[in-house]
Amino acid sequence: MKKILIRNGYVATVNEERDVFERGAVAVEGKRITGVYAYEDTPTEGFDEIIDASGCLVIPGLINLHQHPWYSMFKGIADGMLLEDWINDLVFPLVRHLSNDAMRLSGYQCATEMLATGTTTSFNHSVSVSDEAIVKASVESQAEVGIRQIFGKELRCRNSRFLDHPLSLDEALAAAEEDIRRWDGKHDGLIRMGMVIEANAHWTSSGMSTEALIIRGTELARKLNVRISSHIAAGTFSTEKGFLKHLRETGRTDVRYLMQLGVLDEQWMLIHGIHCTELDLEQMAHVGAGLVYTPTSEAMRGGGIAPAANALRMGVPTALGTDGAMVDYTNDMLEQVKACVLFQHQRHLDPTRMPFERALEMATINGARVLGVAGELGSLEAGKLADIAVFDMRGPHVGSLQRPVSAFLGAGKGTDAKYVMVNGDIVFREGEFTKFRERKEVLGSVERLAAEIIAKAGLASRLEMTWKEKCPPLPAPRASA
Repeated sequence: MKKILIRNGYVATVNEERDVFERGAVAVEGKRITGVYAYEDTPTEGFDEIIDASGCLVIPGLINLHQHPWYSMFKGIADGMLLEDWINDLVFPLVRHLSNDAMRLSGYQCATEMLATGTTTSFNHSVSVSDEAIVKASVESQAEVGIRQIFGKELRCRNSRFLDHPLSLDEALAAAEEDIRRWDGKHDGLIRMGMVIEANAHWTSSGMSTEALIIRGTELARKLNVRISSHIAAGTFSTEKGFLKHLRETGRTDVRYLMQLGVLDEQWMLIHGIHCTELDLEQMAHVGAGLVYTPTSEAMRGGGIAPAANALRMGVPTALGTDGAMVDYTNDMLEQVKACVLFQHQRHLDPTRMPFERALEMATINGARVLGVAGELGSLEAGKLADIAVFDMRGPHVGSLQRPVSAFLGAGKGTDAKYVMVNGDIVFREGEFTKFRERKEVLGSVERLAAEIIAKAGLASRLEMTWKEKCPPLPAPRASA
């Protein structure tokens, strides 16, 4: 097994003691970390490769707990759309024209974007109807690039209000179990499986999710010991549409609904949570359910700022995600770390509510805890899987490093990633992907295919919006007296 030493870096372990070593080192053998060292204790012999990380921040690989990879094909077309309009007028038309090729190519594209910005693990929350071929295209493409992925197999079925789905509930449950058993642990553990059971106002009010589906889906997830992802408490705060309309009609929040059904527990990952109440958070903390905060996604749609700092204070396991890049156009988890700090300070008018260190915990060890894999991922410790990100902190945009973690997380970029390791393999090295050489060809194919899908979906006008259409003239300034 290959032995690698990363030395002389500013090593932020995010371990239980939150040890930081100014000129520290991380030793790797095979897929595992074998040691984390202060400068004076660093070994020097017996390694096949030694990487000098001088001037670099060395952290656990970033964990992105909410991702829709195929959205990466459609960056830039969603300007100015509220969430509900974005779903109905953009997502639904595009979904009807996705092919296996689209899922495969977007898997490559999204994986390279994430790896090149320091993300080593993501949760792929499926929002399309995926058959065996689509699941295969989605999971294998990312594994080929070398990233770790949890694929959230969606659970949907035919019912009296959703007649187009090809499967009954029994058939959908059987298909989900088959996909999960087929792929979980494949590609040397890079592929893991989860479930998507939508239980929010939008899905339940539309009839696309039912109580029977939620209850029986949760039973299956518990049987298979996989995490459940669900969009929750998000959208326009309006009496005309979305969350608030549903709340006024039913008298229950999304979290309360899951509690009434008796299904909410630590296997649930609740995504967004913008409109979660204090009681919702108390109930989530009581049962151990996780919250996944996607700050730039929520801001881009004008949805609001989720109560992430409050959730943490109340004991809710809280992590970060990017959402799909058709929402806010980014897959950069360091951008989420910074946005998390800024938006929580703005929400509370308090610059102490979200330290940079806490936001980094949300992107690493907290993500691993919400996934139930904190024994394997999320910190730099001997025995854990070697998922490591090394960022160059010496770019001119970063400047003076008086307090390196704050300075870099505040001024650095995901694109400062210099080395990214997954499962002990260096999969991104100084701008190059070591397992995937076709990035430029894939990008060209993605752009051509995306244009075709947009045209088929009747959305070509989204590409033709002029600057003046998006930015009508402002009132002329008054002449001074």
